[in-house]
Amino acid sequence: MRQTDDSSAMRERRARNSPRRPRISKEPEERRREIIETALELLAEKGYDNMTVQDITDRMNVSPGLCYRYFKSKTEIFSAASEYYAMKMAEQLEVPISKEMPAAEKLELVIKRIFEFAMSHRDFESRYNEGEDIRAIYIDNVAEQWVSVITPIIEQGADEKAFNVDDASAAARFLIFGLVHTFHHKIPPVNTGDYMASFLDFTYDMFARVLGISRDSFHQRSSLRSASEK
Repeated sequence: MRQTDDSSAMRERRARNSPRRPRISKEPEERRREIIETALELLAEKGYDNMTVQDITDRMNVSPGLCYRYFKSKTEIFSAASEYYAMKMAEQLEVPISKEMPAAEKLELVIKRIFEFAMSHRDFESRYNEGEDIRAIYIDNVAEQWVSVITPIIEQGADEKAFNVDDASAAARFLIFGLVHTFHHKIPPVNTGDYMASFLDFTYDMFARVLGISRDSFHQRSSLRSASEK
């Protein structure tokens, strides 16, 4: 009996002296966002094909079971990550713009902000040449965000008689979905910054053609080139 008591005491002392990691309880939304943000980091580093759920949980120092509590598969995580990325891009576009600004200037500013955001996340963007089905999830999320921002600007330009367009919504969807799909179809895994700078000029050209305005309505040529060289 004495030996049993001594053994219990020793186990108790070892338990007290051993380093134990405190269990951190987080709200479901906070934990879900943490998974998504970790996935975005790993997608930028490894790409979709090489990233695993285990990679995410290893970096977070949690069990895979916790991840599967919020997402059923890696594809579902990617879909949520792409929605989150699109949301962050939309926040970038929501920086207040003067209502008095002419539509052409406003459109140029918004396009520039979009490309600046993409440039600051170019490692993430460059991973979307890996698979048509996976890429489509991301593209549609981003394109919808673009359309919601661009359509009112085209409507303003039509009201100002600056843009020669009858259906602002159709024009916005035609331009945005076409440009975003083309952009990601051809994006290279290296020298992504140079590609983005060139594509910004192409984007201005396409908007000018569809809206029936002069290319000179957009005063800036690509201002991303210096950033792409960093």
